[in-house]
Amino acid sequence: MSKPIVSIKLSPKNYAGLVNLGNRVFVSMTGNLNFPTPSPTLASLQTGITDVTNAIGVWGPKGNRGSHADLVDLRQKALTLSQLLKSEAQYVQNTAQTASGSDYILMGAIIQTSGFQLANAKTPQGVLQMVQNYHQFVTRKINNNQVKLKWKKPLNTTSAGNVKSYKIYRSASSSFSAATVLSTVTKTSFVDTNATGSVQTYSYWIVPVNTAGDGVMSDILTVTLPIAS
Repeated sequence: MSKPIVSIKLSPKNYAGLVNLGNRVFVSMTGNLNFPTPSPTLASLQTGITDVTNAIGVWGPKGNRGSHADLVDLRQKALTLSQLLKSEAQYVQNTAQTASGSDYILMGAIIQTSGFQLANAKTPQGVLQMVQNYHQFVTRKINNNQVKLKWKKPLNTTSAGNVKSYKIYRSASSSFSAATVLSTVTKTSFVDTNATGSVQTYSYWIVPVNTAGDGVMSDILTVTLPIAS
């Protein structure tokens, strides 16, 4: 389980949302033994909630708005309440972590008694599938004794950052068991050079890598490389 994190996804311009969250936190933390010394104090939080509630009333409903000065006042009070809630959330996070240590289940349970919600836990990527559109890229920008391999990220990649690298395997035969890692790259292309002085036929495979380890190897790509001209 990943570390629980308090989530506040409210814009300072979401006036009603800030008031609702503030009220929920105020009620949940009043008398809550998990959080004996709220910082900011619950009195300060209640003042911030009341200020925004009153300012909303002065600004008025759509179609019967107040003055520009009323709007400026509402925005300033909403910003203050937003900052109070962020500070309270940090207090909740720190207090829950101190009380639970590395017991993340307990930490999450303590945080949720505060009235704040938890950020969505990150879902592990799992083992990556094979890369897509793996092919030899023909271009005049490389020498005749070179080959450029290109591919696209695996089909089941949930985000670009979930692929940490790609292993380039090469073998002088068509057997993957005889292949060795030629290079490890982070881009989706690779250029290999035949510098042996004789014509070589190589087979290549691409293996995506993430935190779960090596993914599924690609199909084989066999290329004959002449000597440099």
